[in-house]
Amino acid sequence: MVAALAPRGPLAGSTFRNVYRIVARLADAAGARLFVVGGFSSLRPAAGAPRYVEDLSHAPAEFHDEIRTGAALVIDDLPATPETLDWVFVSPAGGFGSYVPGERLGRYRVGGEVAVEPEGGAISGADYALGLVDLIEKGDQHRAHVNLAH
Repeated sequence: MVAALAPRGPLAGSTFRNVYRIVARLADAAGARLFVVGGFSSLRPAAGAPRYVEDLSHAPAEFHDEIRTGAALVIDDLPATPETLDWVFVSPAGGFGSYVPGERLGRYRVGGEVAVEPEGGAISGADYALGLVDLIEKGDQHRAHVNLAH
């Protein structure tokens, strides 16, 4: 199961987290792996360092609530799920999205909760999608926070 929701509009605030709690319960009950498309700010610049979400000076103020809400999934909610739920939270590089479409290179690098590129890096939508599908097919990440970047 792949979930890619954003904490805005009708899913703003606690509704977003409640929807993901339901999705997690359904995935667990079905014995399905849950892949969550996440955000860059939930990552760390270095091992043991605070997550980017703890200092949002890198992001426009109008996105701070969305960023905090999205990051709460991997910081609080997913780790608190039953051990029977196999989840993977997949964060892109900092330079990702419609505002930086990037070039399809047909490759990507995988990191953990530490950003592959501590200054943010980039990844195209096509290469993020390739990486996500590869993660699903390979199945070698379990209850993990993963980062994809060029």
